[in-house]
Amino acid sequence: MQSDPFATLINQILQGLTQQLNGEIGPAIRSAGYDPYNNVASGSASIGIGSASYSVSDLTGVSSLQITDLVATNITASGTNISGQVNFQAVLNSPLCTTLGGSVEVWPIDIGVSGNIRITGCSISGSAQLNASISNNQLCLNSISNLSASFNYSDASIWINDLGVLNYLLSPLESLILDAAKGAIRSLISSQIDSIVAQQIGQRLPQCASLG
Repeated sequence: MQSDPFATLINQILQGLTQQLNGEIGPAIRSAGYDPYNNVASGSASIGIGSASYSVSDLTGVSSLQITDLVATNITASGTNISGQVNFQAVLNSPLCTTLGGSVEVWPIDIGVSGNIRITGCSISGSAQLNASISNNQLCLNSISNLSASFNYSDASIWINDLGVLNYLLSPLESLILDAAKGAIRSLISSQIDSIVAQQIGQRLPQCASLG
C-alpha cells in the first residue's frame, strides 16, 4: 500500500481533530490565565536626554485563536509504523490589545504615561512531527509532537497620552514600548500558547480511521 492513502486518512483525522480543538483552545487559554494576561512587559531605559519606565499589561485577544489548518505532509511508512510532518496554521479572530503605564523623566520634570497598544492581522504558523500506526485494519494517529510555531501580524499601533513639554520624547518612547510588547507577545505565543495547543492535541489522541 502506498503512503498517499495513509496521508488521506491522516488528514481526515486531522480535520476532525481541528474541529474539536477549536471548541476548546479558547477556554483553555483563558483558564491558564493568558487572556487577559496581566504582566506582558515592563522595564526602564534611557531615551534621548531623559529616562522612561513602562509597564504593559492586560493583554486580551489571545483566546480568539482558531486553527485553520492541520495538514499532514511527507508521510513515510515502515511496516506498521507511519511518520511525517504536520503543518499548523491558526489565526486570532480578535485584535491583541493591551494597556500601558509608566513615566518619563527629564530632571526636574516627571510626567506619567498612559496609553494602549493594538496588534491586528495576527496569525500563527508552524510544524510538528506525527506518529501513526496500523493495526486491526485501522490507521491510528498516535501522537503529534515537537510543535514549533511563530507569531505573525499585519499591523501594530501604539497610542500614548500627550507628554506636554516632553512631547519630543514621544516617538522614541513609542518605539521602545512597542518593541518590548511585540517581543513579549512573540515569546508568549511560542512558549505558553504553543504548550497549551500541544496539550490540547495530546489529550485527544490516539484517533483512528478504518483502512476500508
